Amino acid sequence: MEPGSSHPERHVRVESPEAVSFLLVPEPLLPEVEHPCLIPVNNVEEAEFLAAVLQEHCGLYLGAHAAEYRELAEWADATPLGVRVGGPWRKDPPDNVSELLARVPVRNVVSEGRQAFSEQEQSRPLERIDAGLVHKRDPANVLLANACRVGALQQFNAFTESPEFHFDHPSEHVQGMLLTELARQASIATIHAVGLPRDWALIMTRLSLEFRHFVRNDMPVIIRTFVSFRLPEWAEPVRSVGRRSRMWIAVQGWQQDICCFSGLLGAHSAKAAS
Repeated sequence: MEPGSSHPERHVRVESPEAVSFLLVPEPLLPEVEHPCLIPVNNVEEAEFLAAVLQEHCGLYLGAHAAEYRELAEWADATPLGVRVGGPWRKDPPDNVSELLARVPVRNVVSEGRQAFSEQEQSRPLERIDAGLVHKRDPANVLLANACRVGALQQFNAFTESPEFHFDHPSEHVQGMLLTELARQASIATIHAVGLPRDWALIMTRLSLEFRHFVRNDMPVIIRTFVSFRLPEWAEPVRSVGRRSRMWIAVQGWQQDICCFSGLLGAHSAKAAS
């Protein structure tokens, strides 16, 4: 993507379902539309957030029903695709942020073949990301691999064992402390991936996780994140001396197409002292 690009060549609304990899569709119209990745939306607020998440990969489709969804149609026709989509959620995430992100399948046309999702794909090699991206010195302590960007979403495969963690007894599921560390590492890696310089400090201010299902240690795990921090290749680099930037990070842990845990992290960034 070119610096400063907001995809001015097209707007969010598309005339053909085949035009994009992820198709936003009003929920009542879902039975009428054929597409491998349909994502339901109920209002402009949901569509705006998901368009900001999926960026160039998505579009809103109304078919012959634009008159019935005038507000959505007017918004989509007036909105160029790109980073400038969205705004109100920059300081605080939508109340249903986890549910909105869960509408986007982790196995999709962008991530397919780049990450392991099932037991049959367990043998896919796991290539650890750079230790500096998660503030580690020893690469063995890096728990993330196979990084893949889907629009503004970041996805990683995860290691479920670490020499940093020693538990009292063996278990068939991944311990909560390790899942918390996965969420922390994924958040830091995502913030750096979207442009925070490595010589800047990152101060975690909030951590809230909800665990819904056990995560097995013998099946591939996908960690997904979305951060409110703006990508510098889409906007402007954040390199002001001493600037503190508040941000939030939504994180999810998936296994076998089920969201097993999700949560929010808060952070401030600041240029480290020389």
